[in-house]
Amino acid sequence: AVCDENRTYGSNREGLGIIPYLDSTSLTFIDPDRVETKNIPRQNFIPSDLGLPKASVLAARYGWQWGIEINAIAAPFKENMATLRLKHLAICIGAVDNPEARVEIAKVLENGKSVFWLDCGNHYDSGQVLLGSQDKVTNMKGAFHISTFCTALPSPALQHPDLLVEQETTEKVLSCEEAAIVNAQSMSINHRIADEALDMLLRLLSGTLTRFATYVNCKHGTAWSRFNTPEEVAAVIGETEQYLKATPKESNSQSEMF
Repeated sequence: AVCDENRTYGSNREGLGIIPYLDSTSLTFIDPDRVETKNIPRQNFIPSDLGLPKASVLAARYGWQWGIEINAIAAPFKENMATLRLKHLAICIGAVDNPEARVEIAKVLENGKSVFWLDCGNHYDSGQVLLGSQDKVTNMKGAFHISTFCTALPSPALQHPDLLVEQETTEKVLSCEEAAIVNAQSMSINHRIADEALDMLLRLLSGTLTRFATYVNCKHGTAWSRFNTPEEVAAVIGETEQYLKATPKESNSQSEMF
């Protein structure tokens, strides 16, 4: 993950792609892994990086290239790594391939501060980008009480609870680079998911966001989204449109208008 006081990013392609667009002066890369041979064909590493912490390598490389101060933590992401840095609106971007990491990211939304979670995930040639700010259905009440605004969106975990659960399988769960090596991941899917995540993030920051979930399928050349409407959100959280339009008794501490 990549953290500063306002944002937390995944440290693979999806997270790194946004860094040139940031105006922040201090960042932290968080990744427990070291560079292995399997990382070199598909990720941004070279043979001389072998054995070094990924976070340290990337921090040095991109910090120098873009003139940004970047710190590195060679350890698994934990919720307090983000919450200790929260001062204003925070956006946590997850680009991970295991439920344990998503559980830690989900905890960031529980601290009562203004946090959005943008989650990226993919299979062989399909995937999804999910964005949300609330981890409980009760916090969604009144999200559309102002007819021209949406003040809350269901978090990726609320949209897809299965993201936080280890899936039963008889096969070994492969990391992104392992999946690519055995052709369990297409050459284009990572780029496509990164593009969707970047567009959704920029629209959130510019106040032009109209969707909270996008699903893509590269094989069939299709994509579809769930939009920020009472009908779409109600269908996801299992409540009525009236529930979302009700006047909340007190404002959610995480509410943002977009």
